Amino acid sequence: MFLCLGLVFVLQCLAQIRCERPNIVIVLADDMGWNDVGFHSGDMDTPNIDALAYNGVILTRHYSQPVCTPSRAALLTGDYPFRNGMQGRPCRAGLPDGLRTGVKLMPEYFSSLGYKSHLIGKWHLGYQTPNHLPTRRGFNSFFGYLNGFLGYWDGTHYDGDNVGRDIRRNEEEAWRPTYGKYLTHLLTEEAINVIDNHEGTEGLLMIVAEAAIHATNLDIGREAPYDVKNTTKRGYLRGDHLSLAVVGELDWSIGQIVLALEKKNILNNTIIVFISDNGAPSSSPNFCNSGSNWPLRGEKLSVHEGGVRTIAAVWSPLFEEPSRLSDQLFHITDWLPTLYAAAGGDPKDLEIHDGINQWPSLAQTQSGTRDTVVVDIDDVSNCEAIIKGNWKMVKNHEFSNERKFSDKYYGENGRWLRYNDTNLKSSIVAKVLGGVPSNYCQLRNASTIFSFCPDEANSMAEDCHSQYCLYDIYHDPTECYNIAQHHTDIVENLKALLDDYRKHLVPNTHKNYDPRSDPKYWNDYWSPWLNETTDE
Repeated sequence: MFLCLGLVFVLQCLAQIRCERPNIVIVLADDMGWNDVGFHSGDMDTPNIDALAYNGVILTRHYSQPVCTPSRAALLTGDYPFRNGMQGRPCRAGLPDGLRTGVKLMPEYFSSLGYKSHLIGKWHLGYQTPNHLPTRRGFNSFFGYLNGFLGYWDGTHYDGDNVGRDIRRNEEEAWRPTYGKYLTHLLTEEAINVIDNHEGTEGLLMIVAEAAIHATNLDIGREAPYDVKNTTKRGYLRGDHLSLAVVGELDWSIGQIVLALEKKNILNNTIIVFISDNGAPSSSPNFCNSGSNWPLRGEKLSVHEGGVRTIAAVWSPLFEEPSRLSDQLFHITDWLPTLYAAAGGDPKDLEIHDGINQWPSLAQTQSGTRDTVVVDIDDVSNCEAIIKGNWKMVKNHEFSNERKFSDKYYGENGRWLRYNDTNLKSSIVAKVLGGVPSNYCQLRNASTIFSFCPDEANSMAEDCHSQYCLYDIYHDPTECYNIAQHHTDIVENLKALLDDYRKHLVPNTHKNYDPRSDPKYWNDYWSPWLNETTDE
């Protein structure tokens, strides 16, 4: 009798532990710049995102990769992308350029902890064979697109002269029922459905890889959520672009996701991560949308801060001390071991090399253990950068004439717009979370980089392409003063450290477009076109 009662008690305890497994929601914004959120004193109105950040932990030294595909590879593998040959350029449509199938990804690890994993939105890690698809890489469901961007209204990916539909539910074509629906709304509706349909004792791992604010190469009038062709915004480079409206829809999406978690009654046991995959493109001759990384130097594709120092905030009721800033070094590879530890797993069980468990620093305000970030090692462009302590060493791309702007500073020369406190306090997220903390003004000021480079001409004249530049990145976040010639010993030490990491680099070999991938052969869809079952 007592044995039976004891067994029942143990089973009840185990069931309770399983039920208390935290749900995890990662929202990955696309090409959103440092200055594209209000909580960085940006000139965008992002009340829901801001309310989430103020009630959580704002990460002011969070680093991603310079461009989409490498960042997503780093997030899902917990390793620097160069270990898997995913450094450098993003995957292009019709190229056999995906993350090899032998690499274990985040959802596969979380399945061992009893999680159901869902990917909504952008994949962008290759699809040349069926085994490259997200549903073959651990995700229980997938609703989204395989390439780097998608028309916001037509579910179509345009790659030069090649055009194909690119919206799927799991592995099935889903263009017809989704055509004519604005993409951010479509992905948000799917996220709400996943939340509403989540049942049982399994944990929820949901990655919402938003389309916004990535632009397309289509006309503004076709892509805008509303008629914003004559809307004026920052007054530099972006005059009549649709950025405000696109960011506004992304902010709305965050509010709807938080509200859905609350209505499902699972918000009180959820971790929400909001990050961008890289910095914003500030002035693109090919795309109609753009962003701002002011006052940071550089933009998307650059290893200067504007390309890799990204927006990041995380919220959870599990934090002992919320409503604070963390200036600990944090890399996108850290999310896998950090969230795995939060879910009750042992990060030592992960087959990774680079990600570091930062859960104690988030949940319990312990000191972080990361002091080094390999920003990039790109063997194709001979571009690389590393941060160790206060020091950052850079060798950036030497762009062609039309891309020279990638190293520059873009912004309002220090003119920050008046903050809309009313929108913040009346936002959905603020209402769901019980308001905004009294110290939100201090948090906003502390997370803002108010300094800017006073001598841009001399700064830009420095040659960081054929030789290394060195910055005291903690005191000089705008990378204004190259002090390499005064600290040759530090340069040599950092070069030696990069060389040690370089030993583990898998070359990113050049790949050509495969005409067999043309959507005209695949019912007008971008689809797997090779039959290989492995990619070792």
